[in-house]
Amino acid sequence: MLTEIDLEKLLTKLDKSSFTSFEMTEGDFSIKVKKETTQVVQPVVAAPVAPAAVEEATEEVDTNLEEIKAPFVGVVYFTPSEDEDPYIKVGSHISKGDTVSLIEAMKMFNEVHSPVTGEVVELLVENGSMVEFDQPIARVRKVGDN
Repeated sequence: MLTEIDLEKLLTKLDKSSFTSFEMTEGDFSIKVKKETTQVVQPVVAAPVAPAAVEEATEEVDTNLEEIKAPFVGVVYFTPSEDEDPYIKVGSHISKGDTVSLIEAMKMFNEVHSPVTGEVVELLVENGSMVEFDQPIARVRKVGDN
């Protein structure tokens, strides 16, 4: 049975996520939550871009960067437990197949493995945050022949 604290955490995570509805049934307890969305449209004024600026931006793209993506919806954890070291952090060297995080979905923890060997250059989500399927969670600078 959900406690008031559990329900509050669930509603907070739903509010921060892009989900618009959630439904759960446990025994004879059932809850259905739907959030209303409002769309704010702001006009965008395009400023002219100098050709040199376009060339500079093109040069800065690092083709050796690859994103590690969430294989399913759930809550991402970069540490096995609160009192343990994280699987990865910025600057970590990882190998293809290494565990980089856990994703909790339906009370089950599933490992997320790196598809590449390289150095972690950026964590794209916060530990304990809700992620969606195929959402990038970390960026890695590839090393060698991946």
